[in-house]
Amino acid sequence: MLEMQVLNMMACWAEDPTSDSVKFHLARVPDFLWLAEDGIKMQLNGGSQLWDTVFATQAIISSNLTDEYGSTLRKAHEFIKQSQELGLSPLKMMDGKLIDCIAEALKAILLLSQIPAEIVGEMIEAKRIYDAVNVLLSLQSKNGGFTAWEPVREHQWMQKLNPTELFATAAIEREYVECTSSAIEALVLFSQLYPGYRKKEIETSVANAVQFIEGSQMEDGSWYGNWGICYTYGTCFALAALAAVGKTCRNSQIVRKACQFLLSKQQESGGWGESYLSCTNLEYKHLAEGNRSHLVQTSWAMMGLIHAGQAELDPQPLHKAARLLINSQMESGEFPQQELAGVCLRTCVIHYAGYRNIFPLYRNIFPLWALGEYRKHVLSPSQEVQTPSGTWNSQYR
Repeated sequence: MLEMQVLNMMACWAEDPTSDSVKFHLARVPDFLWLAEDGIKMQLNGGSQLWDTVFATQAIISSNLTDEYGSTLRKAHEFIKQSQELGLSPLKMMDGKLIDCIAEALKAILLLSQIPAEIVGEMIEAKRIYDAVNVLLSLQSKNGGFTAWEPVREHQWMQKLNPTELFATAAIEREYVECTSSAIEALVLFSQLYPGYRKKEIETSVANAVQFIEGSQMEDGSWYGNWGICYTYGTCFALAALAAVGKTCRNSQIVRKACQFLLSKQQESGGWGESYLSCTNLEYKHLAEGNRSHLVQTSWAMMGLIHAGQAELDPQPLHKAARLLINSQMESGEFPQQELAGVCLRTCVIHYAGYRNIFPLYRNIFPLWALGEYRKHVLSPSQEVQTPSGTWNSQYR
């Protein structure tokens, strides 16, 4: 990770401030540390290219514009296939092997497999899919949850020995609702398409993972998000996992309680806006302005509610949120940059926007994804109209 270069540079300086090693380090500082218009930025790692690609792929597929953007999906498909490490079979992200990235990449590959090959290219061979499933099953913790890197091996008290200030929970590994959710969705989708492969083991794994997620719910109905801000993000992922196994507002008190939490945080504008302080204070905090919405977080909340079946009970909160997203889109097709939406290890806030803000990710991908899910699951055909860019509903503009 690139922050290690700073520590290495400090160590060289402590040994000899005039050494060639220090000079070489200083020459490379602009590669990972720079001053932007909204403050100083640091490149945390070598990138999250696979993570970006699989999320963008799922968002485009959700939009039902696969014919129009088939060439993009074909390139993404090829990149995902090439990212798999044959033999071990995890998929690369951030110069490492992350469990949720394996799962999200597997989801993307499986979704792409349901689109004609003449649009997205040839499907990956089944053995490589089996390899990825095998890796996922091998990495589940005893309590049913999934971590980011490997099953938990240390005791929780070791966290008190954490020497870092930047990462509040970096000393030991632990299970995360988001990683567990990604694994559940991937395994459920895999079982639907490949029902004969390790069926019983997958059923047991999914059941244990669902039990972990349900047991992790907070008293107010939310889930703590570890890789995005914060309770909005965690709740979105948890509801997606529960929906994958058929748990919705109709049949689950846990899901109903989560929907009540999300609806209680919706702003008058129709959106949601959560501060990074939620991560450190361990309780939900609105953005400083109090009634200002964040489009990425609004997208997360929308997707969580759609997964949960909120549209069947009362679609109006979803209509309000969709109206906000649609009216916030800029002439370029992008969505405006707002506060940072990513976080890791509780205290490190992350800007998922690519190096020097060249390739924006979250601010464009999640609104697209949410609106795709909204059109597919909330709007009825009678509500849709034909526009030059495709079928849409004009009443929400």
